[in-house]
Amino acid sequence: MLTKVEKQDFEQYLREAQSWETNRIVHAEKSKKLAWVIAAVASGIALLSAIAIVGLTPLKRTELRIVRVNDTTGTVDILSEIPNARTTYDEAINRYFAGQYIRFREGYSRKLADEYYSNVGILSAGAEQRRYGEWFSPKNPQSPLNLYGDNARVKVHIKGYSFLKKDVVLVRYWKEVERGASEKPVVTHWAATVVFKYSGAPMAEKDRELNPLGFQVTEYRNDPDTVVAAEAAGPAVATPPAPPAANVPTILPGVPAAAPQGQVPAITAPNSVAR
Repeated sequence: MLTKVEKQDFEQYLREAQSWETNRIVHAEKSKKLAWVIAAVASGIALLSAIAIVGLTPLKRTELRIVRVNDTTGTVDILSEIPNARTTYDEAINRYFAGQYIRFREGYSRKLADEYYSNVGILSAGAEQRRYGEWFSPKNPQSPLNLYGDNARVKVHIKGYSFLKKDVVLVRYWKEVERGASEKPVVTHWAATVVFKYSGAPMAEKDRELNPLGFQVTEYRNDPDTVVAAEAAGPAVATPPAPPAANVPTILPGVPAAAPQGQVPAITAPNSVAR
């Protein structure tokens, strides 16, 4: 049997054990609540991050670059493209590019021939590039290199634009050919039909400076301006009848001609009258 002292010590021990168990349970509850708070905060941060990523996804774009290497010179060009490129623009922009194209293609200066040739290529689609290259080649007798040589210059003056369709424009212009100070410039009038489109195909950065919107001529035809030729000819004028020659009598229908002086006029029997 426990003595009084031992009983008191045992009760003290039980109270301390109960207090320790209570503290452990309280601490566990606090840790559990803290864990839930941390988990809730982490979940909130994750949710906000997901929302932010979804919101930024449309702004994220992987840009692929095309590199072109010149096999002859080893020059490397980085080609760029226009994102969401448009296929149509208003007439003011179309007129600008069509006018520039004709100035480069029909104008001429030996010092600027290489630049004009390159510019026409940048503004032309593949098939038209080939046609222009064959026409401009020195092997062609009608090439401007052969027609105008080193000293002549050809200036292009635009007169007006007429849109036959939204992608077809008729450009009327005149060319002024100067061969030297001693010769008078030769002026001719022309009408060019330009079929064009806008392309978002990759293009070298330096080419994009000349052609930022991807203007491309797909068909080109150049003819003498017949309207100017007709205007120069003027309206048809009726030729007045020639006056009668001197001393030649005028003969009127039904009236006998006067006989020469000293002769008797012949008498003609009257025509019978139909009944």
